[in-house]
Amino acid sequence: MRHSDHEDGGAHGGSWKIALADLMTVLMVFFLVLWLVSVIDPEDRKAFINSITGDPPIGADIADDKLHPRQDTINPLDLQPPASREEVEEVLREIDPKDISVEDTADFLKITLRSDSFFESGRATINDKTREKVEELGITLSKGRQLITITGYTDNIPINNLQFPSNWELSAARAATIARTFIYMGINQGRVTIEGKADNESVASNDSAYGRSLNRRVVIFVDKNKNFDGDQLQP
Repeated sequence: MRHSDHEDGGAHGGSWKIALADLMTVLMVFFLVLWLVSVIDPEDRKAFINSITGDPPIGADIADDKLHPRQDTINPLDLQPPASREEVEEVLREIDPKDISVEDTADFLKITLRSDSFFESGRATINDKTREKVEELGITLSKGRQLITITGYTDNIPINNLQFPSNWELSAARAATIARTFIYMGINQGRVTIEGKADNESVASNDSAYGRSLNRRVVIFVDKNKNFDGDQLQP
C-alpha cells in the first residue's frame, strides 16, 4: 500500500512541474513584450500594432488613397479606350455593306446585322462565312466596359417547329447566339443583355421580300453612358 501511495504522489508531483514550466514561459513572454515596448520608438510601435490589427498606417489619408489608388487595384480595361465606329467598320468591311449598319452618336454605338448574311434561314446558327467576323467584332467590343444590349428581330411570317414555336423564340435565340459568341471572345457577361422582339418594331414593310429581309436583323446597342464595373453601374 505504501508503494501505491508513493506512485500516486509521484504522478501528482509531475503535474505541478509542468504547470510551473508553463507559468515561467508566460512570464518570460510577458517581460519580453514589456522590454520591447520600452525600447521601440512610439511611432514604430504603433505601426507594428497596426500591421497586426489591420488598421491604416500612421499618417494614411483615406482621401489621398482615392486620389492615388494602389496600382494593383487598377483594372487593365480601365486603361483602354472603347471601340470606335472606325474599328467596327474595319472588322465588318468584308461583309456586304447593305447587310450592316453602324451608327455612332455621343450616347451610343448601334450596330445592325442583317440576319440573312449572318444566320441560316429559320435558325439561330451563325453562317460559317460570317462567324469569324462576329468573333472579331466581339474582340473589338471587349476592350471597353460599356453595357451592351443585343436584340433580335424577325419578319412577320410565322415560324412553328420543335426548336422555335414562334418568332419570339427565334429572335431571342439569335440574340443569344451573338451574345454567347461575344462572351466567348472576352466580353464580360455582366455587360450583356439580350432581347427578342420578333416582328415588333419593323423598319420596313413586310409586304415585300426585300422589306422582310430588312426586318430580319440583330441590333447591338452599346450604351456609352453606362459602364460595367463589377456589380456596379458607373455613369
